[in-house]
Amino acid sequence: MTRISRPSGAGLLGLVALSAACAHETYQPAPARVEAPVGQAVFEDCDLGDGSSVPSDFPKGSLGPPGGAEHALACGLSGQLNALGEPSLFPLPHAAEVYRLLWIRPGAHPVSVRFERQGESGQLRGAQTNGKGLDTPGDLLEESTALAPPSQVRDLVTQIDAASFWSPPTRPASLPTVASGSLWIFEGARAGEYRVRVFQRDTLARDPAFSALGRTLLGASGLHLQGGVY
Repeated sequence: MTRISRPSGAGLLGLVALSAACAHETYQPAPARVEAPVGQAVFEDCDLGDGSSVPSDFPKGSLGPPGGAEHALACGLSGQLNALGEPSLFPLPHAAEVYRLLWIRPGAHPVSVRFERQGESGQLRGAQTNGKGLDTPGDLLEESTALAPPSQVRDLVTQIDAASFWSPPTRPASLPTVASGSLWIFEGARAGEYRVRVFQRDTLARDPAFSALGRTLLGASGLHLQGGVY
């Protein structure tokens, strides 16, 4: 596996010589863009606090019962994804297949891991900021990108299938909150379809397949994660 890891700040300066020597290995994945199902996805605007706004990254009602609290959560998560250097998954060519985990822990750095499948091969991008939970988004702290070999792609796809990721979506009955523990947001898009599954720490512990998928993605991220996986 070819992996390029980019800590920010002073740590980056120490990698300049190495990066120059290995420039031929540098890999930058193109941003993934996913197309929303026509006539089904509705996006609300998120106020940036400076008089401007941008669309939420999450379709209305996809995280919980529609309303002000769900909109605030969608905008909070969208802000963290933006700080992590992650694009919205909308829109996307129908041929693309992409999965993403956003891991939010109270008092800890937000983390994202994106897996793009391209036939038997794939690409991985991990990132974390110096922010804390769902507080004001922080600056990019670390980024890691890698090419995933066929064996790793097969393992990830097997776990995605084991989690029944593409089963018919169900409307969330309640709104998750980071105050009750870590949040695990799994997104996926393929053939013009989009899914998002949201777990809190306790509900993830009761779903072995999604728990295993989340831990595998974190392990494949190439990031230097602090604290336990919870």
